This record gives sequence, C-alpha cells and structure tokens, in this order.
Amino acid sequence: MSYFDKLISKIFTGKTYPGSAAVHEVLNRTSREAQQYDAWKDTTAPHKLLQEVAQAYYYKRTNIRGSLDVHLFNTDYANGFAITYSPAISSQVFKHLFDYLKDKVLQMQYRLVNADRRIIDRENYVETIEKYYLKPAAEMQQTAPIDQQYGNIVIEYILIDNQPSYIKLLASIYSDSLYKDALSYNEFMQKLFEDRAAQG
Repeated sequence: MSYFDKLISKIFTGKTYPGSAAVHEVLNRTSREAQQYDAWKDTTAPHKLLQEVAQAYYYKRTNIRGSLDVHLFNTDYANGFAITYSPAISSQVFKHLFDYLKDKVLQMQYRLVNADRRIIDRENYVETIEKYYLKPAAEMQQTAPIDQQYGNIVIEYILIDNQPSYIKLLASIYSDSLYKDALSYNEFMQKLFEDRAAQG
C-alpha cells in the first residue's frame, strides 16, 4: 500500500493525525482569485480537465490506471473519490478544479452550507484543509420523509506545507425514516462529470 493509499484510508475513515488548528477561518476567494477562476471557466480548460478526471475515475473502477491518480471509497452510507495532485496540472488549476467541483454540485439544486479553511500544525508538517459542505437546496423546506437527493456532499482540498496534495469528494447519506432513500451515487457521478459545454 502506497503512502497516499494509507493517508486516504485514514482520511476516509475519519482518522487524523494529532495537531492543533493554528487558523480556522471562512473560506473566501480574493477578487483576483475570483477573476482568475472566471477567466479559466470561460475557456475549454475546465471541460478538458473534467474529462481527464472522469476517465481516470472510471478507469480506476476497472483497476486501470489513468493519467491522474484516483482513489475510490465505497460503503453503504458514504461514497467518494480522491485525486492526487499531478505536476502536469498547475497548483492554480488544481485549486480551480476544487472550486469547479463545488459549482458542479450547486448546479444539481444543492446549497453551500459551509466553506472554511483550517491550517493545522502537525508534528512534522503543516496541513491546510479547504472545505465545501453542501446539502440539497430544498431540504429545509420539507417535512418527513425528506428528499435527501444524493446525500450531503463534502469537497476538500488538502495542501501539505503549502503544496497541493489531493482533492477529496465524499457523498454521505442518511438511512432512517426521516429521509427518503438517496438517489444513485453513480447517477451523481454522471452529473458531476457531465460536460454541458460539449453538449451545447
């Protein structure tokens, strides 16, 4: 098992290294970062990168290694994937991908519940975790059984010593009488990777 496989195993199972959060703040992009992201979105680059991520994801499901290193997590109540940072992608574009995945989920009638950044002083390194937490937009307006759609979505961008490490997306569902059965995770992934620009 590689170092990253071990790290992902700990992240997906909720095990973390001891450390204290030196910084815990709301995640806001500067006006310059927002302009750079908008300019990037107006090119074909996001669609090409999303295709590459999708191909690596589906390859991984059949035990074939793609151009990007993808790791999968599948249980009855949580499913997700992580993408290791590749030097072939600039750090700025990797951060754009993190924001772009959030925007793709928002297009599925989700709302952004929380966006934060934690900088944690680990024993031998500094870890930065940028996180988006999203829930179905109509959830608060419903009575039981509530339509949970694809569940709650967490997207995280992890940096080690200020260098990109990986992006993780996790969909977690409820299984009790207050909620309807969740929609298919595979359907969620199809929508996430859907390239509307190419179709239009």
